[in-house]
Amino acid sequence: MVNGMKAFLAGLFLSALLGGTQSFAAVATQTTQTNSGGGVTVKVTRLDSSPGGDLRFRVVLDTHSVNLDGYDLNRVIVLRDAATNVYHPASVENKGSGHHREATVTFAKPKNNKRIELVMKGIAGVHERVFQWELE
Repeated sequence: MVNGMKAFLAGLFLSALLGGTQSFAAVATQTTQTNSGGGVTVKVTRLDSSPGGDLRFRVVLDTHSVNLDGYDLNRVIVLRDAATNVYHPASVENKGSGHHREATVTFAKPKNNKRIELVMKGIAGVHERVFQWELE
């Protein structure tokens, strides 16, 4: 009984830390990952999935030395699932230009969705930038 009470209190404490109504998984899905190389910093945040199960990401590119307008995000970003299936964006909503770009990128729900990788190819001479998430 004492161990059960300790587990309950620990869960209650964790729940309060995480905002009370959000689960740990919901918080973890919005983790931002950063990759810097070739004078460009890329930050990718996994957003909540759309009602249809599509996966959405916020991609931010920042630099002081590279013109980012030459990169077509529809072509340089792909999603890979745990079975190495490759998915191209269903949509890309771009903002900004020049040295600061931001986009919301949406992919159809992958077939094998235990682990996903968002891959950016060829940005500022970096062959691949890989951002990974474990899914439930």
